Amino acid sequence: MFTYPNQHLICMKTNYLAEGMVKKNYLCSLLGHRFVETKKVNNHFSEFECEVCKLQATNDSRGHKITLTSKLKEINETLFYLQLKKQFIARFYYTKKE
Repeated sequence: MFTYPNQHLICMKTNYLAEGMVKKNYLCSLLGHRFVETKKVNNHFSEFECEVCKLQATNDSRGHKITLTSKLKEINETLFYLQLKKQFIARFYYTKKE
């Protein structure tokens, strides 16, 4: 509750949402996102998606989640294919001979 200076008007701050105003993005802004891993790019990077608002995110170089842009999506695809190539070469060309 607060009052305006030099006035006798008293206003109360209310933190309720009227019925029908609650949308998916409001829930995430109030309660936080519920991220689920959708794609494992490599050991260090992953792609995530919020279950509620479908926001897509990825890891940055420090491990924090940031929104997934088209540029970052291309970078993740490139990293993914490099990881696949590395695994393919390691599996078929450098196998141990018994």
